[in-house]
Amino acid sequence: MSYFSNFPTTIYNGVEALDITRRAKISKIVKDSALAYMSYTIPDGDRPEDVAYYYYDDPSLAWLVLMSNDIIDPYSEWPRSFKDMDRYIISQYEERSGQTGDQAVIEWTKNATIGANIVHYQSQYDSDIQINRASFVQLADTHKITVDKIKSGDEYTIIKLGSVANADWRILAGTVSSTIVYQAGDTFTATQDGTNITNGSTSIVNQASITNPAREYYPVRIYDHEVELNEKKREISLINKGYLATIKDQLSELLKDA
Repeated sequence: MSYFSNFPTTIYNGVEALDITRRAKISKIVKDSALAYMSYTIPDGDRPEDVAYYYYDDPSLAWLVLMSNDIIDPYSEWPRSFKDMDRYIISQYEERSGQTGDQAVIEWTKNATIGANIVHYQSQYDSDIQINRASFVQLADTHKITVDKIKSGDEYTIIKLGSVANADWRILAGTVSSTIVYQAGDTFTATQDGTNITNGSTSIVNQASITNPAREYYPVRIYDHEVELNEKKREISLINKGYLATIKDQLSELLKDA
């Protein structure tokens, strides 16, 4: 059953064309009827025609898949494939990132050592609670204690790296791994008591209080944000196939009477 084959024609700028304005009235079949819906997750790479084929055994019912989910533009409102997702991110953020090369752009959107790619901060307890970077910084700064001596077991944030040997960092953070962070803004848990890193060091650490509300939030960066938005598009609703006969019967009549 072809969606557009039922549309009447109209004259637009002297040319005969399909009257697609009737779509709004067709939507009333779905909106005003007590039709049953079922949840459906779109597999990677599937198009509306694929979903219509798998569920309704008729790829020409792709229009019903779109209408059921208020999708007007399938190019932007339908989930992208994993491969197309990377292409999209590159096209959207290449200029902003200032990077040369596709992979460099992708890595920039994921880079956990910069703040320019942070979209927002999200609560680890409630994904619906999000705050911007300014609010996060304010929360963190108002609950910091600058210390002269570190205490074993407490967590610290590196404010200024200074001239500290890698060996000193590994001892204080309790790791022999060379992957330990050595950048301002990173955190570590002290494994021994001591002065502010080492005697005579130019480094500075701050201790976040246990009640610091900023600890509840974590940064959501561009790549994860875009992927999450895309994944949400995979969850759609389909009209139960048992109602197809009713929809087909009413479609032509609704268009004729519109």
